[in-house]
Amino acid sequence: MHSNEPKSAAAVKRWVEKHTRSTDRFQYLADKYEAHRKEHGCFDVYPFSNGPLLAALAAAAKPKRLLEVGCGLGYSGLWLAYGAGPRGHLETIEASKEHAKIARDHHKAEGLDKRIQVFVGDATRVLPALKGGYDLIFFDISPTESLAVLDHSERLLRKGGLLISANLFLGQFAPDIPGLEKTAEYRLRILDAARWLTGYMTDGTSISVRIN
Repeated sequence: MHSNEPKSAAAVKRWVEKHTRSTDRFQYLADKYEAHRKEHGCFDVYPFSNGPLLAALAAAAKPKRLLEVGCGLGYSGLWLAYGAGPRGHLETIEASKEHAKIARDHHKAEGLDKRIQVFVGDATRVLPALKGGYDLIFFDISPTESLAVLDHSERLLRKGGLLISANLFLGQFAPDIPGLEKTAEYRLRILDAARWLTGYMTDGTSISVRIN
């Protein structure tokens, strides 16, 4: 065995974190999240832990229309837009006006603002006005809104489209956060083989293809 070969699950995890971090073109933005949370007390703002994975999935799916539910400060949206390439257009929803402005500034700084549109408002108010035909949807929002967002995702995502769901096991970090029972139902609903083909990753991220 090669001397640098990881020899345990923990070692594999460390290897992945080290190398994905070193190749993350938007890591500087992810690093801003913790300081922002501490300064403003908005503990609902977290970056997706593996932006390059989002980009790889978007590049493979070749989506023209993408939807992100939960914009934060713009990290995951940048990776989705970057992975989708110049033909892709991302629409992203953010409840906070302050966070939306920060995200737009980051999108502009990276030269991707022409391909990313930010809708400001609660997801449950924005989603009903959107029309279907999305190729890819990324879910990363409060557990209290999870089931309503899943209903809309089923409506908005085209057949064969990709649903990526993050933070589906938040109870391990915040057992008292409201809406965990809804996220628990969400996790099971996307295992309905008549509707979704779903695989789970060990970090709780799920990747689902809409069946019908």
